[in-house]
Amino acid sequence: MSHEVYKQLRQLLDRYPTGCPDAPEIIEILKIFFTEEEAEVALGLGFRPFNVEDIARRAGVEEDEASKHLESLADKGVVYAREKEGSWGYSLLPVMPGMFEFPYMKGVHDETIEKLTPLWKKYLPKLGQGFGAPGVAFTRIVPIQEEVDSEPGILLYEKVYEMIDNARAVGIAHCACRELEQACDAPREACMVFDDTCNFLVDRGFARHLTKEEMKEKLREFDEAGLVHQVNNAQDRLALICNCCSCCCELLRVYTEYGNPNVLATSGFLPVNDPELCTGCAVCADDRCPMQAIEIVDEVAVVDIQSCIGCGLCATGCPEGAMRMERREEYAEPPETTAEMGIKILTEKGKLEDFMQSMKP
Repeated sequence: MSHEVYKQLRQLLDRYPTGCPDAPEIIEILKIFFTEEEAEVALGLGFRPFNVEDIARRAGVEEDEASKHLESLADKGVVYAREKEGSWGYSLLPVMPGMFEFPYMKGVHDETIEKLTPLWKKYLPKLGQGFGAPGVAFTRIVPIQEEVDSEPGILLYEKVYEMIDNARAVGIAHCACRELEQACDAPREACMVFDDTCNFLVDRGFARHLTKEEMKEKLREFDEAGLVHQVNNAQDRLALICNCCSCCCELLRVYTEYGNPNVLATSGFLPVNDPELCTGCAVCADDRCPMQAIEIVDEVAVVDIQSCIGCGLCATGCPEGAMRMERREEYAEPPETTAEMGIKILTEKGKLEDFMQSMKP
């Protein structure tokens, strides 16, 4: 039974839009996170919160047993928990974003993390191959708002500060990718979380709350540090802001190293260089561009727009102010909601019906 319950749990996790492809590493990861009894209870979960009574019924266990194991799993950061109208609800976290990131967000490298790290390093490239679908990216790039505020027709979902203002709760945690890879000295506490997920992570000790002004200031600091800003690919609300380096970020590496173009959508803006102001100093090319999309030709920076993701780091880092961000001529609008994004991805992959089954109590 031992291996079979983890196989079934992997299959359940695979119903989520980001998937959970079969591989020896993911079974070992699940065995580290879930005891056999916890895995049996987790089979009663869906991807939206169910009450303990429904979870126990679905899993075929007693309510007291289910409640005990669900709390243990929530404390580990592999099951989501929330209290609503005096009743606790629990849901399964996807492998990513969720099960991979949350345990690393404390920034603590204990025995469990040390066991997980080599397994995740082997598994994440396999997982990332399935992110997104043609025309429906998993995340999108946003430049810092100061660089695009003056552009005509800028839309609400492109105004990251306004989206922060619209959030109910904001917080920050350690970047799981940098904690995993430990390949650079970029800020570790750089993963921004929002609303119910933020409150869950703070309550369980994985993150801390920020004021909205503190978050905006942090975002500017991360921009100065040369980090790329990624958000969930939806118009309605922020679920996350990842502040990413090209050496550690699994999403950027899936895009650049593992060849999955569906993982992220470029921003709606492109850099334009003023040759009269440009001195050819190469700060943009050598220090700021994460995509190696800029080269110096005849002492002037030239942007390869086919490779550019529109992050704006070349503009914010230009000492002469020669780079500015302008609207792309062609840009696919993000889905209106995160739910719509997920449905589109699942439909393209033929997995929508299986996912909807996991949403029924």
